[in-house]
Amino acid sequence: MITLKHLKIYQFVSLMIMLFFVTLTADASAYEKKSNKKNYVRVDVRPVQLFPGKPAKFEIRMNTHSGDLSQDLIAVCSLKDSSGREYQPTNWDGSPPGGHHRSGVLEFSELAEGAKSITLVIREVANVPERVFNWSVER
Repeated sequence: MITLKHLKIYQFVSLMIMLFFVTLTADASAYEKKSNKKNYVRVDVRPVQLFPGKPAKFEIRMNTHSGDLSQDLIAVCSLKDSSGREYQPTNWDGSPPGGHHRSGVLEFSELAEGAKSITLVIREVANVPERVFNWSVER
């Protein structure tokens, strides 16, 4: 037999599960994925985290059917904020150099307070001098 107490617990648990999935969906779509396809390589980038005082993180996917994706992403990427501060990558957690498909998360140091937007630059992938991606920073 379901009592009023059981019903309230069920409603509370249902609400928490619903809020959890709403939060996941909101976080997953909080940042726009941007793409650049030049010289036979498609690069897709989506910020995972862009908050002042926290490390900036980007999900990066690269795909090609000709050539080799042998770049060291820590060496070819940089980040600049709206105040002119530059950041260098601190970690790549993803597939190693080589092959036709690469994906992972590139992490930078903490974003400075006051940053309103950021620009991620990926250099020299498939002889493209720069691939430039821009986003607003969350407040």
